[in-house]
Amino acid sequence: MTPAVDLVVVSSPLQVLNAIEWRRRDVDAPADLVLLGDRAGGRDAALALLKREPGLWRKILEHPGRPRPAGWLPAFGRDVLDAGHRASLERLAAQLGPRRTLVFGDYRNVSQRALAAAVAHEELILLDDGSVAPQVAAARAGLAAPAPERFRPGWLRTELGRRTLGERAPAAPPRLAFFTIYEPLMRGRLAGSDRIVPHSYEGWRAAAASAGRGDEVWVLGSNHAEAGICSGEDYARVVLAGLAALRAEGRPGPFLYRPHRGEDKAKAAALARAGGMELAEDGAPAELAYLEARRRPAAVLVVASSAADTLSVLDPGLEILRVALPANYLRRQRDHILAVVAGHDAFNPRLRLIGAPEDQAGGRPV
Repeated sequence: MTPAVDLVVVSSPLQVLNAIEWRRRDVDAPADLVLLGDRAGGRDAALALLKREPGLWRKILEHPGRPRPAGWLPAFGRDVLDAGHRASLERLAAQLGPRRTLVFGDYRNVSQRALAAAVAHEELILLDDGSVAPQVAAARAGLAAPAPERFRPGWLRTELGRRTLGERAPAAPPRLAFFTIYEPLMRGRLAGSDRIVPHSYEGWRAAAASAGRGDEVWVLGSNHAEAGICSGEDYARVVLAGLAALRAEGRPGPFLYRPHRGEDKAKAAALARAGGMELAEDGAPAELAYLEARRRPAAVLVVASSAADTLSVLDPGLEILRVALPANYLRRQRDHILAVVAGHDAFNPRLRLIGAPEDQAGGRPV
């Protein structure tokens, strides 16, 4: 008989935020949580969130994430490290045992997928990890999705690794429930075995204290340069162009720059200085910082951030602004980022696009 204890597997602060929202719907049912290592350095913020409401969790377990070896290590050496990590997850799954409901945070994360496949469960639920859920739903339904290979994660890079270590990539789950804010973008685009459990952060909104609105504009940072999606110079140019456009509209600020957890801290500080912005150094997710602000901002400005979506749900009165991306901005993951910004625009009817810097290639901004 499957025990009536749920299991949550997450890696990032936003996934923890969404896990807490899910738990608040059924606080009487016991649940354990596994926090896997986060490549973007979100461990401390995730733990701080979890410690705010310790009564939601029977146990909190930490487990290392997928290894990030030095760049000089050959591909087969990386395969060996990944195989060791995979074995550690298999041992963890054996200790965790069967569960009633298993909730996880990132469909693209091979470590999370491996645990979800190895731990027996009656129901499987996927949380939002940014604005990826509509893309996952489309891919599972056999519809067009950008870079669909992201949703079939595997372990090994080399033929030697696959031959000697065995791939054992996690299979796609036969059924999946999406605990998501993105229901409007997913209607009619689900696999027959999948379903949607919609929410609009009712728990977080109910728990938040009331606060007035000030004149400050929050600029939400991105790790695009660190991820190689764009150059550092182009990223700074786009952010500064957004600030210039707002000032040209007669909005002098003040402006607060909230870096992405994966941004280089020194570069974020330099960008804040260059743009005449104050730098937020609390490390809190933008959503939590917003809910706990004594005075909430008048607007938020994003380059491409799912916080545009989550904040629009947390506060339907908040002004959402997005800087148009120059045509030559994207160097990697072009289809994915274009899908993200298209999702912002479709999900947020109130979102307003502001000007991009001139594009030397003469292309059309997006």
